[in-house]
Amino acid sequence: MKVIKNKLPNSNFEALLKLKGISKKEFSKYSGISYNTVAGWKKKGEVPAYALTLLKQMPSRKTTVTAKELINAGMPRAVLWNSQSDKKVPVDIFIVSTLQKAYNDFVIDKLAQFFGKESVLSALLLHKDRVSSTLAIQVAKHLQELPKAS
Repeated sequence: MKVIKNKLPNSNFEALLKLKGISKKEFSKYSGISYNTVAGWKKKGEVPAYALTLLKQMPSRKTTVTAKELINAGMPRAVLWNSQSDKKVPVDIFIVSTLQKAYNDFVIDKLAQFFGKESVLSALLLHKDRVSSTLAIQVAKHLQELPKAS
């Protein structure tokens, strides 16, 4: 990803919006940035770096996800448990299964970036019978250490 004077390509912003299932209008409301400003970034071809940071912290609206979507957004194929890259899987199942296969700080960071901290924690709570308490505690601890949106 090329960074120019604290600006990022609009294509990165658009791709993450799509991955998370979030509209520009929803992002505008969440971030407090006017919709006209957000929509104008497409014409300019670049987005302020802080906008991408805010979007990464915004919870996903998606209920299903494919491995291919996450691979295209930067998740290494090796950590994914689902070998059928186009198969739609409920987000909570995807999160829990991925953590069970490849728990590390990088994977937690990526899942929080794609789905939001709240979604990761909710998935762990929803499937507490399938997740060891050690894993749940380590993930929760790591998520608490991540920076919050300003």
